[in-house]
Amino acid sequence: MINLQSDEEEDHVENSLGVEAALYMLKFYKREISPLLPNSCRYVPTCSEYSMEAYKKYGVVKGTVLTAWRLCRCNPLGGSGFDPPRWFDEDPPFQEE
Repeated sequence: MINLQSDEEEDHVENSLGVEAALYMLKFYKREISPLLPNSCRYVPTCSEYSMEAYKKYGVVKGTVLTAWRLCRCNPLGGSGFDPPRWFDEDPPFQEE
């Protein structure tokens, strides 16, 4: 069977009501709550941007799992650096040599 979808279309899940609700709450957080807190995210993109990308790319269920996993890792004892959203069995976006 031939896949007629482009790579860009494959990367984006159709925005369901759940995804739209999650994105609305994240936008509210970024606009109203985040400015009141100190900058503390150790990753790029920030945790809220990561979450938005995860919801758009994977939908509400996988997006929620990835967001929870990211929030657990974003602490002083966790890692830091470039960390785009990707599902657990996906390869990293680049290979360091």
